[in-house]
Amino acid sequence: MIYSWRNKLKYPGDLVEWVASRPEATFYDIWDETIDPMWLTYLATAWATTTEILDHTVLAGCAVARLCLPLIPEGDERPRIAIETTEKYIRGEATEVQVIKARNGVWNAAPDSALTVSNAAAYAISYAVSSHISSHVSSTVYWALRAGIESQVLCATLRKHLVFERPPRPKGLTIWQRLAEGGDE
Repeated sequence: MIYSWRNKLKYPGDLVEWVASRPEATFYDIWDETIDPMWLTYLATAWATTTEILDHTVLAGCAVARLCLPLIPEGDERPRIAIETTEKYIRGEATEVQVIKARNGVWNAAPDSALTVSNAAAYAISYAVSSHISSHVSSTVYWALRAGIESQVLCATLRKHLVFERPPRPKGLTIWQRLAEGGDE
């Protein structure tokens, strides 16, 4: 069976190859077994069919960016404000102009326009409100990895915030379980 989310995967090539090598795997199998947080961002947006899921994807990116906040020098509130403004925008409590202003504050926080990795995470996620959610959430994950946040922590954070409704499991043994136990089809 070909899943529509499989057809949407355009990159990265190694993810597409890994998914293709597992034709019997469901989206949920792939989601649970992926150990690369970048792949989770691609899977989430490939699976996304509603604005609500896309909003959850942005909020998951905000959670990832928050992991970088302890790395910000004490007293610099601009990255936190950029993240919180992005979260407020998704909830309908802030305007896009406010997000842009907060994002520009993070950009201007670094000398010579060279963002520190922790500021970059906040900057990247604040861009997700405008367009290309996948690439901006992926950029946030990338900068969090550069900041030293472990991939397992990032995967756990993304999975926690991107909860997809799973179909109910069939009752009884699956055909594969029956065959493994020596039963008939």
